[in-house]
Amino acid sequence: MRGVGLLGATALVVVNMVGSSIYTLPASIARDVGPLGIVAWALTAFGYLFVALVYARLGTRFPRTGGPYAYARTAFGDLAGFVVVWSYWLSATIGNAAIVQSAVGYAPDLWPELEGNSVLQFGLAVVLVWILCLVNVLGVRFGVRLQVAILFLGLLPLVAVGLLGLGHFEAANLEPFAPHGFGALPAGMALIVWAYSGIESATVPAEEVRNPETTIRRATYLGYALGTAIYLALAIGIAGALQNEAIATSTRPLALLAEKTGGSGLALFVAGTAVVACLGTLNGWILMAGRIPVAAAQDGLFFEPLARIHPRFRTPAFGLVVGAGIASAMLLLLLREEFLDAFGFVVNLALFLTLIPHLLAAAADWKLGRGGQRAVAGVAFVFVAFTIYGCGLVAAQWGLALVALGLPLFLLLRRRSATRT
Repeated sequence: MRGVGLLGATALVVVNMVGSSIYTLPASIARDVGPLGIVAWALTAFGYLFVALVYARLGTRFPRTGGPYAYARTAFGDLAGFVVVWSYWLSATIGNAAIVQSAVGYAPDLWPELEGNSVLQFGLAVVLVWILCLVNVLGVRFGVRLQVAILFLGLLPLVAVGLLGLGHFEAANLEPFAPHGFGALPAGMALIVWAYSGIESATVPAEEVRNPETTIRRATYLGYALGTAIYLALAIGIAGALQNEAIATSTRPLALLAEKTGGSGLALFVAGTAVVACLGTLNGWILMAGRIPVAAAQDGLFFEPLARIHPRFRTPAFGLVVGAGIASAMLLLLLREEFLDAFGFVVNLALFLTLIPHLLAAAADWKLGRGGQRAVAGVAFVFVAFTIYGCGLVAAQWGLALVALGLPLFLLLRRRSATRT
């Protein structure tokens, strides 16, 4: 039964994009790029317009669960399809650890005992992962309804906070504008790409979307527009109202902005919405992690158990549980490193892995398209390749190592599938 309409699909895109990234990324951007990060936000938004066009078109032409996997396999064959689903699935499951870390980073404002207590933070994060895993096991409608509620209750109020920040704009806070030089732009854009991870969300549960031929395209466009408006308002508001050093050393930069513009009461409100919004993103990506490998597993190119659909709830329950288990294992980083260091490592690794599907999706759109479609796909391909460069050597080494580890698995799965047929 198709249970996701336009509002639900749009909420899935927006909340998957905005929910956690805008609450934590400003600190990393301030540290690595400085006020120049405003330019990085604008350039990334422009580049992702072309990526959104690619996914809107491909999602309409090939409405199959798994999204980018179907496009890469159609255009380039089984190996490309496997590389996409392997890297995309790892990105979603590993990235969920960073997302729940974002929620935990703001939670001490509401639960002071969490401050500095890594064991308690770890316990809370694991509990949150498994509660939302259960929600998604029970059915896609439960997960999507939660996304819709969070869109209105947790994210749209952020626009007001951003406008308050613009009212406290001080040009002195933008000096020096490029403390690390303009050469820091690629790294900044790579970080911000994490904020746009999720632009493809409407394509992944395609077989559960009502009227996918029109809904996927519209939801992708609307999601991109709403997400970009929120990002730019807050990026300018934070950089203009706060000193860069204060942003760079905080795990809760939006709460700092709220405290300056509206006092402790508004800061507490923002902390609450941050936790809610981060949980919305976690919910959305848990939903995604369960569905990313379904089509590939059905085709014999991924672990067969991940294609199992629960007979009562009609959800990929086993895949959801496996994804939650991997995210829980990654959360062990909370017990070993400072929050921002752990967050940065997980984000860069997940980011590199999610850019591989984007790159191959753009290439697939170029191969399968014509005329102006190819031009759009070409721009998207060049943009994604540029942001891959910005991920840095460490993320590339770890990411390529994980992709390489999957290649023997591909050969094994393909041989087993051939034997059965």
